[in-house]
Amino acid sequence: MRRLHLKLFYLRTRLKREAQGVTAKILGVRPATMSHLEQGRSLPTLPMLLALCKHYDVTPTYLLDDARPIDPSGRDRWSERNNVVARGSWLEVAEAAMVTAHDGTRLAAVQPGARFFDAAAQAQRVTCPDAAAASQLEVDLQAASSQRDRELEETLSRELIGQRKPRTKPVAKSSLKAAMAQAELG
Repeated sequence: MRRLHLKLFYLRTRLKREAQGVTAKILGVRPATMSHLEQGRSLPTLPMLLALCKHYDVTPTYLLDDARPIDPSGRDRWSERNNVVARGSWLEVAEAAMVTAHDGTRLAAVQPGARFFDAAAQAQRVTCPDAAAASQLEVDLQAASSQRDRELEETLSRELIGQRKPRTKPVAKSSLKAAMAQAELG
């Protein structure tokens, strides 16, 4: 994270072209906080990191990975974070989007909004008879993914609540006396 401060400064001055005070006001922090972050004197908290990512439209990986260049690439956009294709994914491309290089390698242009599928979804996509069925499959896959995520969130929340220790702190004597005096007056 030795380059985090440089990236923050670059994003504010070159991409957003905002004054430090304006950025601080938008993020709800003091200008001194932004100054400390940009000068490398302090590191952002996790909520602050998230706010910076959303404000500058970059991913946390971009900000925290020193191997990434200071100028963010398309894969480093916060707004595109769910559109990253990974190993094992299948990408839907139009017939004309594919070219063959002289060595026989096929190259496909990735279009904005192109759909991609994991291995299980790819098997379902192959059987879709038309574009409408493919669109419905995408809707169904997204709904199933959202449902799984909600269920996991609920499960984890229950587990965290179950791990909490009961409060066993004794009531302070002065608080007990004040409560008894209040009860006598009422």
